[in-house]
Amino acid sequence: MVEEKNFADLVDESMNAPEVGKLFTGLVVRVDKDDVFIDFGSKSEGVAPTEEFLGKSGELAVKVGDEVEVMLERYDHGLPRLSRRKAGLLIENKVIQEKYDSGELIEAIILQKVKGGFIADIGEKSEIRAFLPASQLDIRPQSNPDSAVGNKLEVRIIKFTNRDIVVSRRAFLEEQRETLKKETLSKLEEGMEIQGKVVNIINQGVFVDLGGLEGFIPISELSWGRINHPSDVISADQEINTKILTIQGEEKVTLSLKAVTPDPWDSVSQKYQPGSVVKGKAASLMDFGVFVQLEPGIEGLVHVSEITWTKRFRHPKEIIEAGSIVEAMVLEVSQENRRISLSLKQIEPSPWQLFKNENPPKSVLKGTIRNVTDRGIFVEVAENIVGLVRPDNISWTGRVNPEESYKKGDEIDVVVLNVDEKNERVGLGVKQLSGDPWEDAQQKYKQGKSAVTGKVKEVKDRGVVIELDDNIEGYIRANELGQDKDDSDALKKLSPGDEITAQVVGFDRRNRQVNLSVKRHTQKVEKERVSDFNSSQAEPNATLGDLLGKQLKTINDDEVA
Repeated sequence: MVEEKNFADLVDESMNAPEVGKLFTGLVVRVDKDDVFIDFGSKSEGVAPTEEFLGKSGELAVKVGDEVEVMLERYDHGLPRLSRRKAGLLIENKVIQEKYDSGELIEAIILQKVKGGFIADIGEKSEIRAFLPASQLDIRPQSNPDSAVGNKLEVRIIKFTNRDIVVSRRAFLEEQRETLKKETLSKLEEGMEIQGKVVNIINQGVFVDLGGLEGFIPISELSWGRINHPSDVISADQEINTKILTIQGEEKVTLSLKAVTPDPWDSVSQKYQPGSVVKGKAASLMDFGVFVQLEPGIEGLVHVSEITWTKRFRHPKEIIEAGSIVEAMVLEVSQENRRISLSLKQIEPSPWQLFKNENPPKSVLKGTIRNVTDRGIFVEVAENIVGLVRPDNISWTGRVNPEESYKKGDEIDVVVLNVDEKNERVGLGVKQLSGDPWEDAQQKYKQGKSAVTGKVKEVKDRGVVIELDDNIEGYIRANELGQDKDDSDALKKLSPGDEITAQVVGFDRRNRQVNLSVKRHTQKVEKERVSDFNSSQAEPNATLGDLLGKQLKTINDDEVA
């Protein structure tokens, strides 16, 4: 029978038992598949799980005779249960607490990416997990945060509790940057050249790290030429040489990339002479024209009016493809205004000039009516060359409404009146196909001699319009209708269609009318009668009174008879 311990021995034994939760340094006495037996100074050996003695790669990292740090976790039916993992955590936590209190940097290995950030191992011997927010990974957001997994980084502990450990890499980077920034600023001067690294590219320009301080290159300062986006000429992480334009305070440094290269416009007037033909790339197609890159940094503009001689278009892209190589003629160079005017169409002879050379004034052509408006008849007289017949050049009889007599698609004969190659206009005529009846009238009718007969066309307030032969008009003033000076009733006695005979007394070239007089015609007729009567008498010495007396006597005798 086993002798039972007395109460005093049990109390003494319990008072001297190792305390649960304390750390002990023990000696490994045996290692088997599941447990490691450790002498940690107690009356009985303690055991710890073998899995807690495996290295990070899974190999067994302990052997008999090794000293190990363990923690008394509990008693299992009197057997001390030890934990190397928890002992390691206590030791690591003590180190972490010290580094948290002092602000000292600690090494972290990024294990995995999780929502909002990363899980990092900050333990030296044991895995101690901490949370690294994505915003605390670097000073600026990373384009590929997944690439951080597996990296070993220096971080600072910014939160340490029994439940959470939060670390930050950004915190100490900003401190380093601030120190470096002050050092860099002390060396900078406007106008100096400086090396930097491209850290961010936006639509408006590029941010460059100068060493703790960021400078900004506006898009206008990236290249002497026109660019659509900064990425056209620069890439992220690129090391570049720039010039400092301005320094404002401690935050704003404006840089220029193009300023470290010669300005191509300095020699542009020697390279590009007006009248010369050059080649370039159609860099940009706008509503108002095409920008042609002649060389890096040098562009010329082809205005829409200089793209083609005859083709009609709504936008240059209908004629030119972006990026294509084109030939152009230099029209004007303004080095001061950094402007070169180009022409595509003037590479070829003007079709308007060719048309003018081949069709001098009075040439008769056949054309196709392309449009008819109240402005006149638009006639295509050559390929892509359309001339205009104005209403007053349709008929010699006066201005007519072309829409009443002509229609689109008809073929007509026209006469070339003039060609304005500068303004690309061709003046045409229809009435010129026949002789001008007005010119014929001036030859046909003799002033003071010719008498004409015509019908009343229109009765006006101060005269009457007479329709003569060959569509010529005559005009008789009211005071030329009768013998009396005051014949105000003469106009009232006339109506359209009445026939009148009158004498030609002049020509109104402005109104293309023959001036007529009934009064002068009557006087002339009377005078001719008298002359004829005198010539018919046998008495050469007879006076006018004698002749009139005889004539009256003859009339009276006839009346008596």
